[in-house]
Amino acid sequence: MSLLSLEDVKKHYASQEVLSGASLKIDPGEKVGIVGRNGGGKTTLFRLIMGREAPDWGRIVVRKGTDVGFVEQRPSFEAGITVRGYVEAGMAHARQAVAQLESVLEEMSEATGERLELLLKEQGRLTERVELLGGWEIERRVEKVMSGIGLGEELWERDPTTLSGGEKGRAAIARALAGGHDLLLLDEPTNHLDLPGIEWIEEYIRTLPGAVLVISHDRRLLTNAVGVILELERGQLTRYTGNYKRYLELKEERYVADKRAYDVQQDFIRKEEVFIKKHMGSQRTAEAKGRLKKLRNIERLPQPYHDVRRPVIRAPEAKRGGEKVFEAHGLAAGYGDRVVWRGVDLRVGRGERVGIVGRNGIGKTTLLRILAGRGTPMEGRVERGHGAECGYYDQETGDFRDDGTPMSEIRRRYPAMTDGQIRSHLALFLFRGDEEIEKPVTALSGGERARLALSLLVMEKPSWLAMDEPTNHLDLAGRTALEEMLASFDGALVLISHDRELLDDLCNRIVEVEPDGARSFGGNYSFWREVRAQETADAQAEKNRATAQRKEEARREEESQRKKKAQAASSRSQAKGKAKGQSRGKGKDGKRRPPNPYKIEKLEKRIMELEERLEGLNGELVKEEVYRDPARMRETQFEIAEVEDELSRANEEWESWAS
Repeated sequence: MSLLSLEDVKKHYASQEVLSGASLKIDPGEKVGIVGRNGGGKTTLFRLIMGREAPDWGRIVVRKGTDVGFVEQRPSFEAGITVRGYVEAGMAHARQAVAQLESVLEEMSEATGERLELLLKEQGRLTERVELLGGWEIERRVEKVMSGIGLGEELWERDPTTLSGGEKGRAAIARALAGGHDLLLLDEPTNHLDLPGIEWIEEYIRTLPGAVLVISHDRRLLTNAVGVILELERGQLTRYTGNYKRYLELKEERYVADKRAYDVQQDFIRKEEVFIKKHMGSQRTAEAKGRLKKLRNIERLPQPYHDVRRPVIRAPEAKRGGEKVFEAHGLAAGYGDRVVWRGVDLRVGRGERVGIVGRNGIGKTTLLRILAGRGTPMEGRVERGHGAECGYYDQETGDFRDDGTPMSEIRRRYPAMTDGQIRSHLALFLFRGDEEIEKPVTALSGGERARLALSLLVMEKPSWLAMDEPTNHLDLAGRTALEEMLASFDGALVLISHDRELLDDLCNRIVEVEPDGARSFGGNYSFWREVRAQETADAQAEKNRATAQRKEEARREEESQRKKKAQAASSRSQAKGKAKGQSRGKGKDGKRRPPNPYKIEKLEKRIMELEERLEGLNGELVKEEVYRDPARMRETQFEIAEVEDELSRANEEWESWAS
């Protein structure tokens, strides 16, 4: 049975119809992505599923007992709770399931007959549920999610009300992810994450045992983490089996097939109407009436809808400059007395495509503003090339007057343009009609502000572009149009983005900002990730090798000390025997016999076996195929600890017998 089903759901806001007969089914374990235009009703759909709003028509059915998780856009925090406590509270269902299972196990110890059979079935169900919810590893799961999502250990015991806006958002996502829900609803989960966090959550969603319904504009996530795409278009939900790339193919194929069938039917209808009109009232009137009757009863195919509306972003004409765009020497930046990074040296030449990456809060925007001439460094200088003029795109898109409109913002900057020219230009960015072009800037959505900023940018004639998160607030169609524009721009490009698809398709060089400078990698985003992953693996391997070497040295030292103790114990034993004149171990013939020789022989044999096993395991630690595999490395270390413990106990027992 499906976890969730919607049947012919309709929802209106005043005269606007957001959903007009939407239907869907979500099965256990499915990973489903929802795509559609901004303002198309995706978030409304989530609110209906969560019961925050009621549909005007239709049914929403959630399977009985289904635990539905949802990320609060504005999380509230209880007084006295820590960040760890807030995230762990999301696992209340897991704790409840564990308590129920323990109660059943306790009752099973005294139950018999039919009652025992019923309890066995309940035990199986609860065990499966505890595993699904992560009830066996609550603490480890909470820490794993917080670390992966980008909440450092220094934040775990903090009061969540003291966190920044982005950190609060990550805490809310961590709480939902840790909960192990049957169905998890995620609305733009990558908004507050840096690139490592985005990649982590992508993998986490893909491997979650529960079902996930995710709204996202991240094309890479929709390609790698989901197996079904639901397109919300004109109030209807259309299901496409496959990831985002497959969805694009299937959508085009479906449109071509539907358009062909529609055209064939329309051609048939036109021919029939011509025949009817020509022969009605003639000798073939009966035939014409028959065809008219059939034509009236034919099931007419709807005209296929293919939404081609997207911003038409033409690349600005690049001003011809010198070979060097800019060159930065020894830059440093910070806030007050705090330096966030220093020692940045960077040269960008004509036509280069550079992506800037780094963890959140490292100061990527600060660096871009300095390079673009919009900020001043604490140290160092930026030399600009001949004729270098920068076109700057601000991620906050805040360079507008509060009393402005799209029409007035363009007129203010380009007074020579006529109203007709301004209207035509704004129409390319989907501002159409008096209502949209005269809409106050303060009332524009994030996506509308981004489109307005882009419409102004393309009217400039820069020699290079500095783009700070240009895909923020843009839907998938807008992102595609922006990428095509940037690809056709002839000048240099310096870009900050969390859109991995954009960084891969556009950039031929990646610059990573770190506290002690900036590292340059000659390649796109995927190349940078491969290099960094290899560096991380090499560092871990070196760490494992050093640990193994220290353990081996400690083992040898311990073995040396053990042998010395054994020799000393043996000497004391022999001295005691001589002092008494007759050992307690002598037989009737007067010859010395060690106490319980069978026991000592067995112990010595076991000690030799354990020492050989320990030597072999320590040898395993320094093998490349072991120390490069973290899981195998941990398993070997656990086994070494067990062997060392058993060897220690065996040696102690041998010494007691020998003495």
